[in-house]
Amino acid sequence: MTRLAACWILVLALAGALRFHDLGQRPLHADEATGARITGRALEGQGYRFDPTHYHGPVLHRLGQLASLAAGHRRWADMEITPLRAVTAGAGLLTVALPLFGVRRYGQPAMLFAALLLATSPMLVYYSRMFIHETLLALFGLLVFAQLSLRRHLWLIGLWAGLMWATKETFVISLAAWAAAAFACWLLLGKNRPHPRELLRRHGRDAALGLAVFLLVSIGFYTDGFRHGRGAWDAVHTYFVYHPTEGHEKPFAWYLQLLGLSETRGGLWWWTGAPLLLAILTAVRSLSPRSPNPATVRFLAIATLLHLLAYSVISYKTPWLMVLPLAHILLLAGLSVAFFPKRPALRVAAGLGLAGVIAWQLVQTVRSSFQFPTEARNRFAYVPTSPDIAGLTPWLEQLDAAQPDLPLQPILVVGSDYWPLPWYLRRYEQVGFYPEPPAEIDRMPLVFATGDLTEQLIATHVPVPRGLRDGLPITVWVRSDFWDASVQKSHD
Repeated sequence: MTRLAACWILVLALAGALRFHDLGQRPLHADEATGARITGRALEGQGYRFDPTHYHGPVLHRLGQLASLAAGHRRWADMEITPLRAVTAGAGLLTVALPLFGVRRYGQPAMLFAALLLATSPMLVYYSRMFIHETLLALFGLLVFAQLSLRRHLWLIGLWAGLMWATKETFVISLAAWAAAAFACWLLLGKNRPHPRELLRRHGRDAALGLAVFLLVSIGFYTDGFRHGRGAWDAVHTYFVYHPTEGHEKPFAWYLQLLGLSETRGGLWWWTGAPLLLAILTAVRSLSPRSPNPATVRFLAIATLLHLLAYSVISYKTPWLMVLPLAHILLLAGLSVAFFPKRPALRVAAGLGLAGVIAWQLVQTVRSSFQFPTEARNRFAYVPTSPDIAGLTPWLEQLDAAQPDLPLQPILVVGSDYWPLPWYLRRYEQVGFYPEPPAEIDRMPLVFATGDLTEQLIATHVPVPRGLRDGLPITVWVRSDFWDASVQKSHD
């Protein structure tokens, strides 16, 4: 027992180190910056109003608000990224701990291996270190499965499902996949399947209580504590009016390629398909009459397949949408331990193979999250923010110090698609955002432009090209008096 406890502690310590180490290192992603801005408004007492046309649910922002308050931040200008990312890093760590709830039912080896896979998965680690919704969605989704594994207090499934809906509208994909998988497993029981009336007698009370909790939790979040009743309608209305950002359309097989096929980028070889192969092996072996836990394996296998199918049909695709489906895959892969061969030599070989899977995941995790977190050769760095943007704040401070008698404000941002720039300008009070250049732009001390403003500013400003996001540069136009003063000061 002591050895097993030590193993679990080591796995959780590894998961925590991978998720929390140097959490503020990576430049802020555009999606993180928009989420931080919504959190900042709530932090300043502006409340929360769910936008059904574009943004996701409120749970991430509310937890981010609590984390910021705990760190002593009260305003948008004071916020830092580490407390915000600690929310999702913590959710990722809790996800790794969830296989503990399945130990009695599925055994220590299977659950320990599943936890190791979750702990070292390069995709799960990378997105746990970002302030985005998907890691929370995966946590609440696996809590549903953990509750089913415990077979007690099943009404709590309503709580986890309610938190899923309040996190992101895509929870309906999981709900539909799980419902269809449960129905398929019920059919596969054949003559042994219980009658619906028997199921209702056993679980009707839990189902009714769970539904009430589900509605209370989800509506409570969307209405900002029942203060804005329209939020309940908007939570449903979003499925009809949501407008995804253009430019993320991918072919049907894109997710399968991401999860199962190898790829070489900039001399680095990436392959995360080993857990998928183990999951497929587990699903196939569940067809055997002697298979342990066949109902669980079949449920997970069917649910995983339906998740992948649903997300693949949708043309809008980003890699972080696979966080919850991948967690399903890793659980299935963990259950493959139950099919270890009995012959000692083969067991040793199989154990070494599984150790190799963990080691290779660790190599890719270190590469993606620590060595090359924002580079194009990183398979998981999707539209990353340029490292150049991280040096923006000290550079602006130098410009400001070069002309102490003149304010560096107002600052103008002209054009569109400028996120995460507002985060890096959050400490300046006079920042304006314009789709087109306004009048008297030539008098502004500083202008950030995503388009060409040469005609308007070349006579009065000096252009300084900087990186913003992968494939998207930005030009900073510095008024000549500030530029000349900063050059002179650097020579003194």
